[in-house]
Amino acid sequence: MIDVTATDEMADDARVRSNVVRLAAAQALTGANSAVIFATGSIVGATLAPSISLATVPLSMYVLGLASGTLPTGAISRAYGRRTAFIIGTGCGVLTGLLGSFAILHASFWLFCGATFLGGLYGAVSQSYRFAAADGASVAYRPKAVSWVMAGGVFAGVLGPQLVQWTMDVWSPYLFAFSFVVQAAVALVAMVVVSGVDAPKPAASDLHGGRPLFEIARQPRFIAAALCGVIAYPM
Repeated sequence: MIDVTATDEMADDARVRSNVVRLAAAQALTGANSAVIFATGSIVGATLAPSISLATVPLSMYVLGLASGTLPTGAISRAYGRRTAFIIGTGCGVLTGLLGSFAILHASFWLFCGATFLGGLYGAVSQSYRFAAADGASVAYRPKAVSWVMAGGVFAGVLGPQLVQWTMDVWSPYLFAFSFVVQAAVALVAMVVVSGVDAPKPAASDLHGGRPLFEIARQPRFIAAALCGVIAYPM
């Protein structure tokens, strides 16, 4: 007799493998977003800010965008599917690069802060790539799927800094302006990559039974983890 369950799991894993390749590539491309912002944010901030004390505000705006985008990403994924959320996220990445470059060329500090906030939203969406990789995978393949997607971040650690180094003074004297244009192009490539991800919205039966968010937030373990994250992030 044919094991129907095993056959279904093999079919699901074949779909997941295709997703993993795309998501690992998207993870690598998306990582360039944060690398560009963290490599240039304070320098550009110091150049454009009305006061040197505001130089790190662009980086703070990135972190704020990262925090602000987490819950909306989940809501969009539940309502319209993960692929829609990914496309919206990469769209924010394209806007990050275009607005960032425009802000540098026109010496607009607050517009640059808006660009880095959008970069944070893009980063928030990219954090769910690993969950999409696990969707529908068999129990045996799920850890591998997540690991391969996370490994894409290793390549991002190389791509991002090199992107800045190669492009930082192309539009001299507007330091880093062209870096953000290239970052927008990389985000556009990521959008093409994630548009092929087969990640439909969760079934209605999967959306029930969870605890309310505020109940989770009141748990001592959650509070301890959140405090550790806030304290450790700037280190």
